[in-house]
Amino acid sequence: MSGHRRYLSVLGISGLLVFILVYLSRDLGVANGFPLMMLPLILLAGYWENLRGALVMTALATGLIAAAHGLGWLPRAQAAVDILSCGLLFGLVVLIIQAYDHWQKQEAALRLPQEAKLIRVERKARLIHGQIEEYERRLKILTHLYEAAKKLMGILDLSTLMDEARTLVGKIFSGHFGVATEADACVAFYLPEEESGEFKRFASQGHEISDEGFPEKFSPGVLRGWLGEAFSPLRIRDVHRDVRFKTVFSDTAVSVLIIPLVMHEILIGLLIISSSRENAFSAAEFNHTAVLGKQIVFALRKAFLYRKVQTLSITDNLTGLYVHRHFQERLREELHRAERYRHFLSMILVDLDHFKRVNDNYGHPTGDAVLSEVAARLRRSAGSTAVVARYGGEEFVILLPNAPKAKALQIASLIHEVVRATPILVAGTPLAVTLSAGVSTYPEDALTQDTLITTSDAALYQAKRSGRDMVVGYTRMIKEKNI
Repeated sequence: MSGHRRYLSVLGISGLLVFILVYLSRDLGVANGFPLMMLPLILLAGYWENLRGALVMTALATGLIAAAHGLGWLPRAQAAVDILSCGLLFGLVVLIIQAYDHWQKQEAALRLPQEAKLIRVERKARLIHGQIEEYERRLKILTHLYEAAKKLMGILDLSTLMDEARTLVGKIFSGHFGVATEADACVAFYLPEEESGEFKRFASQGHEISDEGFPEKFSPGVLRGWLGEAFSPLRIRDVHRDVRFKTVFSDTAVSVLIIPLVMHEILIGLLIISSSRENAFSAAEFNHTAVLGKQIVFALRKAFLYRKVQTLSITDNLTGLYVHRHFQERLREELHRAERYRHFLSMILVDLDHFKRVNDNYGHPTGDAVLSEVAARLRRSAGSTAVVARYGGEEFVILLPNAPKAKALQIASLIHEVVRATPILVAGTPLAVTLSAGVSTYPEDALTQDTLITTSDAALYQAKRSGRDMVVGYTRMIKEKNI
């Protein structure tokens, strides 16, 4: 509708201007210049409405000239000249418009390849820019992985290594991988237990419910069923849709990466990373994590060797318990911790009753076998947090962190009963073995390292003096007797 209005407006304005020009030509006697004055109008009409507008404008001018002649404004000869001039002007406009169109087409023909080329160049530039950004991102990730591996290789203590490894893995994933925040990246390491061979969770990091998202332990058979004989890494997009893991992880773990830590074709550990979002880890991130797992294996190998050397230097060859020197160091550490956090620290000093008779009657190899078996029973009965050491000869000592005297007496009584109830079988001969034990507790009975040992020894002496084969807790009465 707007196009028609513009067309009518052009015609109306042009017609009015033509009529005014004709009239002025009559009054001013400049009729011979009329065609010249018509040229801008015809050109203008041609610009606005192309050939159709120029044609209409020419026809309008011719009609008005004829009308002016009919009114006597223009002589016949002049009117004929003016009409002919308008026709010539129209022809000129046609040539101009055709020449302009031809020029525009040539410009477009030249411009289109250039524009297409520019578009292709721009697309290629965007593609290259995206590739550069992706390479920079991958390089940044690999740099962080390298720095993490370098840092881990410098750590020899196993506990420190695991703690640092879980922290680094959590930070790397939160900063560069598919998880949204560090709290969303839950990390757990599993290491095999010496006795059962089960893989127990060593350390984990994440939000407050991250421990609930990971099982406490895995059996070797279950892991072999998941990972296969080659121990291949796994990327699970949603564990709740996979029948193998549907009942293994809690609702907080959705996407899971399982990275086996393999050394010489032996599974020595497991790294599990989870996210609460579905399909949170890409294939590239999965591959980067597998690379990181190999670096952790090298660090673990060094830590295992270091722990083995440390164990050999601080453990007794016969019993496998800590030696006296290491016990003194641990006693100092545990006493400092008890003072700082205001916890209890109890000590049980154990001595085998009449052990000299075993050596005299059955020989020292039999005595060594008895000591080894008693040490094993002590270790099993004392609990996982206890520090069990060979104090010297047939004497053993047990530290119980954060255990009040009542708890310590209970554990000592259990140890006493375990050793007493089952004879020790040596070369087919059952030997009945009993022990005496003295118990003292910080801060109830002693405040220093030396006094804690002294009070435990006093309680043990009281047990021996009272007939052996019993457990005695340190009391003020024993103190007065010793004085």
